[in-house]
Amino acid sequence: MSSVLPIPDAGARRHDAAVLAGMAAVLLVVTGISVFFGSAGLTPVQVLHGLRLALTGVPAGTPEGQIVMLRLVRIGLGVLVGASLGLSGFLMQTAFRNPLADSYLLGVSGGAQLAVTLVALLGLAGTVASVPVMIAAPLAGGLLVLALLIVISRRIGHDLLAFLLSGLALSYLLNALYSIVVSTRPDILSNTIFWSWMGLNRASGTGMAVVAAGLAIAVPAVMSQMRPLRAYLVGDDFARNLGVNVNRTRISLLVVSVLLAATDVAASGVVGFAGLFSPHLARLLTHRTDRTFVALTMLMGATVVVVGDLLARSASVSELPLNTVLSLFGAPYLIWLSIKSRRVV
Repeated sequence: MSSVLPIPDAGARRHDAAVLAGMAAVLLVVTGISVFFGSAGLTPVQVLHGLRLALTGVPAGTPEGQIVMLRLVRIGLGVLVGASLGLSGFLMQTAFRNPLADSYLLGVSGGAQLAVTLVALLGLAGTVASVPVMIAAPLAGGLLVLALLIVISRRIGHDLLAFLLSGLALSYLLNALYSIVVSTRPDILSNTIFWSWMGLNRASGTGMAVVAAGLAIAVPAVMSQMRPLRAYLVGDDFARNLGVNVNRTRISLLVVSVLLAATDVAASGVVGFAGLFSPHLARLLTHRTDRTFVALTMLMGATVVVVGDLLARSASVSELPLNTVLSLFGAPYLIWLSIKSRRVV
């Protein structure tokens, strides 16, 4: 196996380290800039004063301290959600060997959203097997959509276009069901619209903990399986020849991807296109699929979401939905990617 999956030489390792350090620096700069912008209209001096209060542990002393603290929590959640979406998109694209696969486009996020809406409709609360309902519900909805995607993929084989169209149809169906449920009970609209498009404006420490818990499970699991994962990417026959259990690998990739997508929905609602963007952007900086690529994809996802949120709360007096901002860039990119994939076929 070592001849097929070689260990990077010293030059490649130095390149990887430089790329990761550079991307981490970009994310750090973006997060730093984000603190200074928002609908509250604080001056840079007020923001710096609020930062000093937040760092000394007394943010409640002044209004600017409270606002800056809220921004810091929001940025922190954006970093975690972006990293989670990037990793989820990578796993989804790997599982289906499909550059257009993404939990948002294929309906996984829509299933999680619909499950949360049904929970709100029924007025359920509390926990299920020690797991809060608002976390268990999107996870269950995402897993149900995953089961449907697996059935669809087995029926249509490796036809990229047919698979994408089937996933989009499933996503539209789930959105239609969501609209029907909300229209029959408009009183729950205010409780469910957050999961539709409001993004990070309800960021909280609890949300950060939920996403961080998903990443704490997913990242070690993915990093420990990089060699069989790379063999799986080459093809089923190649992977089997190297002793990889193809079906188990595919299912595990999808389950971890859905787990991440579900925690994202539970913490920040439906955020589209970040999972699709991130692996492709990371591929511009490295062509090897290894631990560096996974980390780079997560950094890309975090940067995309933080930048998108910065634009969402700075582009107008009233905050734009994060999903809307990302869709403005994601939709044209998806069209270009579809054309490119079609030409390759």
